[in-house]
Amino acid sequence: MVMNEQKHGDIDIVALSGRFVMADAPEVRERLKALIDDGQGKLVIDMDQVSFIDSSACAVLISAFKAMQLKPGRLVLVTSPVVQALIELTRLHTIFEILPARPAALEAFGAP
Repeated sequence: MVMNEQKHGDIDIVALSGRFVMADAPEVRERLKALIDDGQGKLVIDMDQVSFIDSSACAVLISAFKAMQLKPGRLVLVTSPVVQALIELTRLHTIFEILPARPAALEAFGAP
C-alpha cells in the first residue's frame, strides 16, 4: 500500500492506494493519529485508489473516527467501489461521512 499526505489549506488529506491490509494497519493508524492530534480538525481519507481492504483496515478507520470525535473535528472518507461495498456490508456507512470524490470532500469543508 502507498500512503501520501497533502494539505489543502487547513485540511489534511491522506491518500491511500493499493491493498490496505493488516500489515499496513499500524503505520496508517499512527500517521492518522499524529495528523489528528496536530491538525486543525479537518481530515479527508481518500481511498479512491484502494483495491482491497480488510477488517484491520476498518479498525484503523474506526480508530481515526473516534479520535476525531474527541478532537472535536470532522473526518470525511472518499471511497472506491470495493471499499464502499465493505463499508456498507459492515454498516459503517451509518457513522462515516462518505463522499464520491476528493473535490466533493474538500467542498464539504468549504474549500474552493
